[in-house]
Amino acid sequence: MNNRYTIYRSLGIAGMLISGSSAAQTAPDWDFNFNGYINAHAVYASCDDSNNTVAGNALLCIGEDATSVSNGYSPSSFQFSATTQTHDFDIKAFLAIEPGSTDNSAFNGNGDNRAYRAYFTIGNDDVGTLKVGRGYGVFGIDVVLEDMALSGVGAPASIRSPLNTSLGAAGYGYIFADRLSQITYSRALGENFHADIGIFQPLDSVSFGGNGYVGDSGSERPGLHGRLRYNYDYGFVSTTFYNQKVSTSLDDYNAKGIDITAAIQLDDTRLSLSAFDASGLGYYGLLIDAADINGSPRDSSGWFTQLTHQFGATKVGLNYGTSKVDLAGVDSLEQVKQQTKVSAAVYHTLWEIFTVSAEVSALEAENHMNQSIKNEAFSIGFALSF
Repeated sequence: MNNRYTIYRSLGIAGMLISGSSAAQTAPDWDFNFNGYINAHAVYASCDDSNNTVAGNALLCIGEDATSVSNGYSPSSFQFSATTQTHDFDIKAFLAIEPGSTDNSAFNGNGDNRAYRAYFTIGNDDVGTLKVGRGYGVFGIDVVLEDMALSGVGAPASIRSPLNTSLGAAGYGYIFADRLSQITYSRALGENFHADIGIFQPLDSVSFGGNGYVGDSGSERPGLHGRLRYNYDYGFVSTTFYNQKVSTSLDDYNAKGIDITAAIQLDDTRLSLSAFDASGLGYYGLLIDAADINGSPRDSSGWFTQLTHQFGATKVGLNYGTSKVDLAGVDSLEQVKQQTKVSAAVYHTLWEIFTVSAEVSALEAENHMNQSIKNEAFSIGFALSF
């Protein structure tokens, strides 16, 4: 965020963060930073009235049209960090509290104590960097960061009872990169390549659509994720993967996914492309509706493309994405087969800290009988970064 407030202070505590330091040593100088992001968007959705059923659809509304005043794709958050350098190592501790700005429950709401990130990193250019704690995983992270809806809404999620954030294009071309408890090692490989590899606490299976498997993953072994990225003057190409074991009432399976993302910047125009393939991993969130009610894994795939152009302080963009889901186990033909979304948007930034956004989206979910439900959504929002 811009205009970060920074305090420089020398701490008189020896031995913190660096193993083996003696009490007689003087602690390094620390750089403390605080920044934040607050947003809200007025969203209108034209809901489907076709009387068709798409089982497993948790994103679109049916019946009467609906509205919300809710958080966008990026959560409203406050972020704190402390950085230092000692013994030729860069050290950073980071905490982000990300509750969003949405709640329609009375009497102080019901809260979400899991909407946070807390981790530290330690390393340097010679040996690489170790990340320890709870932060976004590497699978799918590059396409998430490309999505223009980070400044807006994208796909509304459960508009009548909004979630902590909207979904951007998650579920429409890519799977969202979730917060994971992890230990991940990152290192530059030469001038252009960068690699990440790590382990994480396996996620449990949950269901938003009402007909997905729900259960404990078993946690017999850590999950594994990784990324290889090539950076060049005009953009990047990256591939990421995710793998964890899932225990179900029927059998165990490996939830796994792989993606490839690329972006190219030509002057003020940027083109982004991404595609994924997964099994038992879900189609809009990790381990969400990833298997049928008995635990048979569903295969999924999708692709996403986006074009944006910057006119001074104004960015305009258009993106399209689609995700497909195969039948598994006892799934009926009413089960969702494909979800598609197209969005057009404009974002204007004032004083480098205040953003006004307007978006329009057309969304469709189709079942395996080729019946579909459709929504159109429009939003106007405001965001402040500091």
